[in-house]
Amino acid sequence: MPSIRLTKSAIDALPTLQKDNVYWDSGLPGFGLKVTPKGRKVFIVLYRTGGAGSRLRKYLGPYGRMTLAMARGQAQKTFAARVDGRDPAAEKQEAKRRLVADRVDDLVATYIVDRVSRLRSARKLENRLRRNILSQWGGKSIHEVKRRDVLDLVLGLSERGPSVGRRTLKDLKTFFGGASAGG
Repeated sequence: MPSIRLTKSAIDALPTLQKDNVYWDSGLPGFGLKVTPKGRKVFIVLYRTGGAGSRLRKYLGPYGRMTLAMARGQAQKTFAARVDGRDPAAEKQEAKRRLVADRVDDLVATYIVDRVSRLRSARKLENRLRRNILSQWGGKSIHEVKRRDVLDLVLGLSERGPSVGRRTLKDLKTFFGGASAGG
């Protein structure tokens, strides 16, 4: 694998070959640019998660959407995280998993089955949850819902009537209390 000083002009001049080719930066070991047979250029950072013989990790970022300076800065942050004993790729994967696993619609459905179904007012509460909460935040991760979102929702519903906003706020407090308690 060739080692060159990566600059914008050097990257633009790189040839497209029949197979993937990686050009390593001579100024920052472990940082490079991969050129695919279709001409796509991708920045990579290569590091091991736990010493010799352990798995290699790559951080990828497409050239064009990411400038050379941004990619070099990200590579330095990745290497700094490794020095601290963290695995940036695993952290990124965990963040994606949390966004998918902790969606509001899934948590509301679980909450309805586990908690709401036992109440006498289950049908009314379920309808309020679906109408007022899922219609606004159904596809979001619960981690993306901020206090400002709750305030905007309650104020918007209060325009229909003050009791609608109060009831929804009460439902939200109970729901978020149950969600943070693990279910």
